[in-house]
Amino acid sequence: MTELPAAPQPQPESLAAQALGHVDPATAALVGPIHMSTTFERRPDNTYVDGRGYARADSPAYDEPEQLLAQLDGGATALLFSSGMAAVTSVFSVLLPGDHVIVPRVVYWGVRKWLAEFAGTWGLDVTYVDTSSVDAVDEALRPGRTRLVWLETPANPTWAITDIATVCALAHNAGARVVVDSTAAPPVISRPLSLGADIVMHSATKYLNGHSDVLAGALVFAADDAFCQRIRAWRRGSGNVLGPFEAWLLLRGMRTLFVRVRQQCASALRLAEHLEHHDALDGVLYPGLATHPGHDVAESQMPGGFGGMLSLLVRGDDRDAVAVAGRVRLFKRATSLGGTESLIEQRRSVEGPSSPVPGNLLRLSVGLEAADDLIADLEQALAPLAGPRRRAPSATVASRIEQVFTDSIRTTVIARGATIELASGASPDVLLTWSGSVGALLAIRASVERALASAGAATVRFDPAIESNPSGSSSADAERVLAATVNPALAGHGGAVELIGVDVNGALQLRFAGRCVGCTLAEVTLRQGIEPLLGHAVIDVTDHRAGSDPYYAPTKR
Repeated sequence: MTELPAAPQPQPESLAAQALGHVDPATAALVGPIHMSTTFERRPDNTYVDGRGYARADSPAYDEPEQLLAQLDGGATALLFSSGMAAVTSVFSVLLPGDHVIVPRVVYWGVRKWLAEFAGTWGLDVTYVDTSSVDAVDEALRPGRTRLVWLETPANPTWAITDIATVCALAHNAGARVVVDSTAAPPVISRPLSLGADIVMHSATKYLNGHSDVLAGALVFAADDAFCQRIRAWRRGSGNVLGPFEAWLLLRGMRTLFVRVRQQCASALRLAEHLEHHDALDGVLYPGLATHPGHDVAESQMPGGFGGMLSLLVRGDDRDAVAVAGRVRLFKRATSLGGTESLIEQRRSVEGPSSPVPGNLLRLSVGLEAADDLIADLEQALAPLAGPRRRAPSATVASRIEQVFTDSIRTTVIARGATIELASGASPDVLLTWSGSVGALLAIRASVERALASAGAATVRFDPAIESNPSGSSSADAERVLAATVNPALAGHGGAVELIGVDVNGALQLRFAGRCVGCTLAEVTLRQGIEPLLGHAVIDVTDHRAGSDPYYAPTKR
């Protein structure tokens, strides 16, 4: 009897459309059940029936979406998380104090904000570089010390492109792992693991789900190795897990991934080509345009298309960009991307003062509407700005010190709650003027000085000077430090602090005033700034409920 030839391996779109072809063994249902159980019965001999004990570690709700995503990305295994940021922070959280990591200067703002607020105080040494420059990455690598290179390509929201294969080779040679945030380039478009990446991160909220109704994140690993298992243990211990209904919805969304993303790519390219020379714009940022600086690299590592995201540089300033967004009729003014509906937003107002994004940038997520309708909507919104195009200003070449300050220091300090400026320009004798939360700078002072020294700084001074009282010998000494360092800095944000007295346990009692009252950074200022400076236990006796105008109100900064 002649044996039948083996069935060919289905194409990725076939695997996605049928969710790997799984059929429920109990009912023959083509759409699987939602596994809601949080616990699983043992046999009489106390062993588990299916190796599952508790849903936080072993939920069957994850099995099919994780298996499908691993196959689509070409990985050994995948892990689902409660959000994209949960996936991101899980990777950084398993690193050790002193580990050096490289992060793109243009990176999703939530990543930059989280690193600024938490990574420095945990002891991670973060260097921000322009990862679209292979030379910049190579220069930033510290063999034996750099443990992780984080890439985001295309990078949100300028859609800068990083050469994944080349950076992976450099990083691996230096002993570092490479993680690629491929949220804007799902596996329909690009497969970073095939280019040498160790881990791929997806904010699954976006293209993988594609319907703006699930919050989820995912990591896909090239190898199910010890680092993967460490992150798996972190997920279990931290509880950064996805709900079973969300996992079911995510699998549902991935069934249409290929057809959705292909149309979004085609429509985004049409919009970019139509608007490229529009006289109401100073530029269109889209890697599918031949004029994009990363076009050739994108063409080689994104064989499935150039993505559904583009950004417009409106002729004018922040107000002009907001006005254009305010005039759209079909686009929705909302945050997020990758859904069926097209979205538009002025990014700088979302990202805040630490953002490196220009104020005239509008980010567009192209959905599944007719491309002609989207073009018509943008045309009418841009019409009031139409006119002769401006000549782009000539670029100035920054020194290495100025570049490091801009890329790695200024945005981090601002994101942590202070303002800082490089008063000395390119001089190797660096003078940094600063104000705001003392904890914003003091906790990362060593990494600031180290980064500037690596850029050629001979000396680094701060104004106001950071004067400490490590002995904690007397209230008078504490008063001196508050007057010399803390209050001059807080004055820049309209705040102040005063020493009220000493409690029965010897702790200094401090009371905030002005815009520090009710400020969400009061605890950072106190514990990461004032207490280390004074070298003495402190207690905040401020009635923060009385704060009528806090510098940082209890909303998203």
